[in-house]
Amino acid sequence: MKFLSSFCKGILIGSGAILPGISSGVLCVIFGIYEKLIDSILNIFKDFKKNFLFLLPLVLGGIVGIVLVGKLLSFLFNTYPMPTKFCFIGLILGCIPILCKQANSQKGFRLHYLLYLIAAFLFGILSIRLEKILLQMISINLSEPSFFYLIISGFFMSFGIVVPRSK
Repeated sequence: MKFLSSFCKGILIGSGAILPGISSGVLCVIFGIYEKLIDSILNIFKDFKKNFLFLLPLVLGGIVGIVLVGKLLSFLFNTYPMPTKFCFIGLILGCIPILCKQANSQKGFRLHYLLYLIAAFLFGILSIRLEKILLQMISINLSEPSFFYLIISGFFMSFGIVVPRSK
């Protein structure tokens, strides 16, 4: 039963890895497995059997989630591109009031929160521009991306799991 539960969590975490605006790391925090997941990955050889048995259903579920949701997203973006994009934009924008309320709940609004928001926004714009420049420089065909492009994409995607670490 625990395997099935972890497998289902893995499906959702894998889905979060490819859904726009959803972070796998945040899903791990919501499921209460973030710390254990990071510790299991970092210390996999200390108690290999225990860590492997914890990670196995999550990894298998993650693969299933990525494949299933990837096919669904591909269908939606190809068949209904604008409604699908607007759906994700709405989901992302709809979270902003909740995030603001949560960020200001303990100590109230601080000026440096606004600076963090501006810095994150500028980093996002820079990332978009950098992607366009890199694609032009190395003439990547996104239907068959190069190994280098996949490595860079994986590096940025990994921030979604590692960055949410806060207490």
